[in-house]
Amino acid sequence: MKKIFFKLFFALSILLICGCNNDIETPKLECTQPDLAVNKTVEKVQELAGTVTKQYVYDDIIEAYVVSSDEDGNFFKTISFQTLPKEGIPATGFSVPVDASNTYIDYRVGNKVYVRLKNQFTDLLYGGLRIGSLNVSNAGDPTIGRISQNDYKNVLNASCTMIDENLLVKKISIEEALDDTKLNTLIELTDVEFTEGALGRHYFEETNNVGGSTNWNLRDKTGNQIIFRTSSYASFSDHLVPEGSGTVRGILTKFGSDYQMVIRSEQDVVMNGIRNTPFFAEDFQTVKNNVNFALPGWSNIVEKASKLWKSMVYGGNGYAEFNTTSTTAAENIAWLVSPKINMTGYKKATLSFRSAQHDLKMDSPLNALEVYVSTNFDGSNILKAKWTKLEAKFPSLSTPVRAFISSGAIDLSPYSGNIYIAFKYIGSGKDKTLNGAFMVDDIKIFGEK
Repeated sequence: MKKIFFKLFFALSILLICGCNNDIETPKLECTQPDLAVNKTVEKVQELAGTVTKQYVYDDIIEAYVVSSDEDGNFFKTISFQTLPKEGIPATGFSVPVDASNTYIDYRVGNKVYVRLKNQFTDLLYGGLRIGSLNVSNAGDPTIGRISQNDYKNVLNASCTMIDENLLVKKISIEEALDDTKLNTLIELTDVEFTEGALGRHYFEETNNVGGSTNWNLRDKTGNQIIFRTSSYASFSDHLVPEGSGTVRGILTKFGSDYQMVIRSEQDVVMNGIRNTPFFAEDFQTVKNNVNFALPGWSNIVEKASKLWKSMVYGGNGYAEFNTTSTTAAENIAWLVSPKINMTGYKKATLSFRSAQHDLKMDSPLNALEVYVSTNFDGSNILKAKWTKLEAKFPSLSTPVRAFISSGAIDLSPYSGNIYIAFKYIGSGKDKTLNGAFMVDDIKIFGEK
């Protein structure tokens, strides 16, 4: 009996002792990754790189911060890095292809990473720096390939340093984003919205499948546009794109001459604002291909020679075009005039449009596109109306062929009542050095009621 009592007493004592100490010590997880000695800047590596793939032979180390993530599937076997921007010194970005998935586990956004460059390869693809292994194309050309599963952690050394991504992001306009110096960096576009073609659609649509991804367009109030690209593997690919306006944060990439925004997750899109709706808009999506331009309300008028504006459809996009190639006239002047636009009741009105060129031979005022406004055009007689020339941005010889650029925001606030917007082409078909074509699309006028 005494033995039983003693055992019960001992057990109870143990329970009381344990019950009095509820603070169970949790093991502390400490980062033990060493800091490596950095002896080269990303800017210098980019300066040394070129369009031809070449091996990096020096025992150099650079440091940069992770800005992309494959956690939600919109990035595939590639990691984007950038330097920390400082006062007066913008960030420089680069990408590293790796033959591994779920790299977000080891390389979180904001993590400082040391990159060992020796025996890796570098190049500039469409203006953006890449660092990776050597890959030989089917044509036998050297190019950048993915760093193998066995090697990539020896090349990309994650440090213990983590910073908030808000210290890395640059908040800019679409116009500012169309710049090679910002490739592979984290940017945030402000006051943007999806264009009408994306409304009611999913981020990824099989009917708009471009290499396994869907391209929609983002637009700002000045008419600038940029491609918004979503992979079919993104976790949010079957979600509807938002219809409001707001901000989009992501990595700036480029394919050919096309700049593209690639987000990390759906949380990078915040569009809770009211959509910016123009009170006049024409995107020419109803025009016929390669015929004299004709839309209700529009005037297509020749001032000199006999060639008219044409409507064209290229890659599914309709637009207006004037092309001197098929004319031999010494001087061509032709006008494309909008329908009557009622400005009554609108304040702070702004006009924007997009224009492009193809086959220009030289930049010259003798082969040029201009835009005008009139308050007394009668619908037929160009020369009787008073036309005021408007300042706008137009494509030049240096603009990539068929790449539409924004006119910028053109102030129409001095005008009230009815107005007409006209696009005037001046050129020569006889002087072949002045050959080329100008294209006009996406005309919009915004205003406040």
